[in-house]
Amino acid sequence: MQMNQTPSSERVHIGFFGRRNAGKSSVLNAVTGQDLAVVSDVKGTTTDPVQKSMELLPLGPVVVIDTPGIDDEGELGALRVKKSYQVLNKSDAAVLVVDASLGLCEEDFAFIEHIQKKQIPYAVAFNKSDLAPSASLAKDLQYLKEHQIDFVSVSTADLSGIDTLKEKIATLAKTEDTK
Repeated sequence: MQMNQTPSSERVHIGFFGRRNAGKSSVLNAVTGQDLAVVSDVKGTTTDPVQKSMELLPLGPVVVIDTPGIDDEGELGALRVKKSYQVLNKSDAAVLVVDASLGLCEEDFAFIEHIQKKQIPYAVAFNKSDLAPSASLAKDLQYLKEHQIDFVSVSTADLSGIDTLKEKIATLAKTEDTK
């Protein structure tokens, strides 16, 4: 079956999650090599999940999904957070994007716990790693190592770590495929 003929239901679904302005859309665009998601400095730019069927090498046919921030606020914000968690339920693999300059926070830890309960393969992408103070980043990376959580440091500014993240995503998806 050709890539364009692969039904969406048979594709690997990869969700990109994280706080508002962590860089989820930028990381998704860098991983796919396309401008699929709108990128802005304004918090809450992504208000609804955005999905795109495509081929992602070395995986093959996938559906990538950009989500609203898991820390959104207010009545509408709570609905957006709920939508993000709903996307997680239909994801075969998840990427938690963390703004490395801010580090891990309460919402990130809660989301990691939720992913683990659902037993969804995932990795943490520390975006903006070029802007992160090394001391705070080292503390977060140590936490992830101690808890055996896969992570990749990336920068969408210079695309460092993006190929490593793509390889990690492929590994996560293959792990799910073999279950």
